[in-house]
Amino acid sequence: MLKIWGHRAAPNVAKVVWACGELGLEHELIPVGGPHGGLDEPAYRSLNPNGRIPTLDDEGFILWESHAILRYLARREQAAGLYPADARQAAKVDQWLDWQAAHLAQAVRDLVRLTVKASTPAPAERLAAAEAEADELFGIVDAALGTSPYVAGHAFTLADIPIGVAVRRWTTLPVKRASLPHLSRWFGEVWARPGAALLSA
Repeated sequence: MLKIWGHRAAPNVAKVVWACGELGLEHELIPVGGPHGGLDEPAYRSLNPNGRIPTLDDEGFILWESHAILRYLARREQAAGLYPADARQAAKVDQWLDWQAAHLAQAVRDLVRLTVKASTPAPAERLAAAEAEADELFGIVDAALGTSPYVAGHAFTLADIPIGVAVRRWTTLPVKRASLPHLSRWFGEVWARPGAALLSA
């Protein structure tokens, strides 16, 4: 059975748990990080020298970095629907995976730090700037979803999972958000998928 170190509240762990649900993979979630601690323990650092989550153990094959894990699991299961074999279709999925990690994740993280993790109220100008940045980035997704039903095209793929996790986090924060109808429609659909249901288990 797959072992995943982390906890569901962590966005990068949530991505992997969701993918396991889509692929029908049994897994054991080993609580570490956040309120569970343990990231600096030598035993964990021997698995993941970064001291971050998630880390995957597939019968002794250790892998870290959430998007690398997503790709690995999809290839392992030969799930061409989630990660296409066609080079151009796969590149579109990779484009959105990399974009989410490089840009969208940071924008949501900034809002989290300015709101629910802040010890004092954030300066209004800083919060407004962070809200505007998130609106702009989620607006890019909204525009893409105005031309196709899913992020990377006409089918649900790995690209939808990290962005779905990001939208979930964004919409639970006490911030102002732009009205993005295509994003809202899409999120309602993907969050109803069985894989996403694991995140509430």
